Amino acid sequence: MSNRSITLLVGAMLALALAACTAAPSETADAGGATEAAETSSPEESVAPESEEPATDETRVRIDGSAFDPEELTVPVGTEVVFVNADSFEHTVTEGTDGQAVDDPIVDEEIAQNGTVSVTFDEAGTYDITCEIHPSMQLTVTVEG
Repeated sequence: MSNRSITLLVGAMLALALAACTAAPSETADAGGATEAAETSSPEESVAPESEEPATDETRVRIDGSAFDPEELTVPVGTEVVFVNADSFEHTVTEGTDGQAVDDPIVDEEIAQNGTVSVTFDEAGTYDITCEIHPSMQLTVTVEG
């Protein structure tokens, strides 16, 4: 093996090691000794929490196979819910049921392929979300305050 090949191999190994170090979660301790893990991920890697787990600041809902995932979500007041369309066609994110918007919806937006729509839920209550193009798509968001 030539010196150039060895240099390239060592460089590639160092790059991989560096990437592994920067991708690992970091931990910080507060004054009380509690530890928090911080992770970074791309939007494609993000997974919406189970409906039983309350969200923190932002929660993602994936649209895939003409369905909201999850179909039920519980979040605290003030949570931003980001809808991500993973389908190869357009949907809407509309407050309503069975493809029909309610009067004065909090959200009624088209969402293109790979597009996102963000909604911040500032008031406690139960919100039904549907797609006007695909009426079978339903999501219930429970906002606790």
